[in-house]
Amino acid sequence: MKKQITSLLVCGLLGFGAMACAAGCGSKGDVIELTVWASAAQEATFKEMVEEFKKANPDKNYSIKVGIGEEDMAYSNVSKDVSAAADVYCYANDQLIPLLRAGALARIGGTNLEFIKSNNSSESIESGSVYYGTDKEEIYGYPYASDSGCFLMYDKSVITEEQTATLEGIIAACENKNKQIGWALDVPWYTAGWFFTFGCDYSVEYDYKNNFKETAVGLEGFNGAEGIKASKAMHKLASSKAFAGKSTDNSTITDKFGTGAMAAVVTGTWLAKSVQEKLGANYGVCKLPTVTVDGETKQLASFKGYKLLGVNSHCENPAEAHRLAKFLSSEAMQKVRFDKHLTVPTNNAVSALDEVKNDATVKALNKQNAFAVDQVSVPSNFWEPLKSYGLNIIDDLLNETGSGGKLSYQERLNKMVELMKSSIN
Repeated sequence: MKKQITSLLVCGLLGFGAMACAAGCGSKGDVIELTVWASAAQEATFKEMVEEFKKANPDKNYSIKVGIGEEDMAYSNVSKDVSAAADVYCYANDQLIPLLRAGALARIGGTNLEFIKSNNSSESIESGSVYYGTDKEEIYGYPYASDSGCFLMYDKSVITEEQTATLEGIIAACENKNKQIGWALDVPWYTAGWFFTFGCDYSVEYDYKNNFKETAVGLEGFNGAEGIKASKAMHKLASSKAFAGKSTDNSTITDKFGTGAMAAVVTGTWLAKSVQEKLGANYGVCKLPTVTVDGETKQLASFKGYKLLGVNSHCENPAEAHRLAKFLSSEAMQKVRFDKHLTVPTNNAVSALDEVKNDATVKALNKQNAFAVDQVSVPSNFWEPLKSYGLNIIDDLLNETGSGGKLSYQERLNKMVELMKSSIN
């Protein structure tokens, strides 16, 4: 997907510049108050890192509160009241443009920008960047994770390495041994990958206010022959007795691996450690399989993206907020997150460590990323129609011809695309 911005947005501030930061980085006497939002899974780790930040700055008196704010929900959470949002918060890179539209991100410059550019991969830096014209780049995030992608985890006592190469092989192995396959067809982030597999693509163009141009959203192939093939591929999985059905939470998936009920799941690094603990030596991990539809075999695709730390542009003490974001995204803290959560780093030095490069889960993610589409500021109305379509596949409401009281793939895909284009926001 391409992102293009045609005119200057001044420092990401859209009418909010005069507002005070009610929950922001103010100070009471000598106390410097800051707030941070992190994912629930890493809240405790962030609290530990905040304590390390305090130790690293003994000349200052910090009072730092750590709260929960999921990366993929950053815009939803922050935009409710930007002035009351955290001073530093985590966000997935596809949230960048909506957050800029809300005036919720401070531009990064000076030595902080030099720090980002000298320590992180160019792709991760790009994920937090926008361009005005052809050569002016502005950066709005401190990269810290490159693991917004998915892969296959499986039980090696049920599925052989050879069988993981194809969806058909995985289904056969699980059906033969009465095991479940977890693959969230009703979660649009996963569902999109099936469409990308057969060549569907989307593109978005923005105006000078970072609003989506109403006529500049392309959805190539989604309601064409490519979309029908994707539908057939999803139906192949959903119609199997091994398919686990509607998505379940992480703890349920972990429990199912522990009891032996589930033998394969498509997920990300956030679940790898817990599944590995359940499977022990039988923990297997690899890229997604191929799938064959109408005699055509294709490698299943996916989304890929990054996570960053943003500084709230409403912060009363931006220098301290940037200092904290810089620390939390530093080499040492990225190593902490890798050790504790298997968070794949963006930092060049940590990425080069043998224990990172040789980790089986990291290798699987990197192999799948070769078949992944960059997740860049997806319009919000892209998701819900995809979710509804995935639910229709799961509930067996569709088929190719529309026979037997069901809707045809074509009819339903046309409606899906219509909804995607109906209200660009």
